[in-house]
Amino acid sequence: MLLLFVATLAFSRAAFAQTGSPPLPGETPLFKWIEATSIGTAVRESNWLFPVIEAVHVLGIVVLAGSSALLDLRLLNWGFLREQPASKVAARALPAMWVSFAVMFLTGALMFVSEAWQCYTSMAFRIKMGLLLAVGLNALLFHFGPYRRIREWDSAPAAPASAKTAAWLSLVLWVGIIFAGRWIAYW
Repeated sequence: MLLLFVATLAFSRAAFAQTGSPPLPGETPLFKWIEATSIGTAVRESNWLFPVIEAVHVLGIVVLAGSSALLDLRLLNWGFLREQPASKVAARALPAMWVSFAVMFLTGALMFVSEAWQCYTSMAFRIKMGLLLAVGLNALLFHFGPYRRIREWDSAPAAPASAKTAAWLSLVLWVGIIFAGRWIAYW
């Protein structure tokens, strides 16, 4: 699975580089303007601001992906929380997930503003944004699907197949998001 993901990324990057179509009218000035804002300039030109923002962003990823993984593992009946009701694990994990999502969104926006054109032209950034949309959609479908009937299967050792599918998708998507996020700096 990971090999397929890496091969897809490599092919996508090679295809993007070869097609290299020029930016659409207005794209370059828009992203250059974003970078030239006082916030973008301050973050980019500071010796310490970007690394601090990036470190907080990574901590947010750790908390969000970790909290999500705990819930996902419970849904898959793996790990040390399998004895706990799924609703209890969710109630404990969701507040940390929302706070860390807000932190990641804010810090990610600050990093984007400091290098908007580079991010916009980065295939790794585009893949990360696509995976973030996919993991958000997966969470939305889970919360409006199997989670609505959690009282029926809350303490059961096995969650329904739809909840397990959402858990597997979440785990795979978060791994992809983390990989793509790291590749932004190098690719």
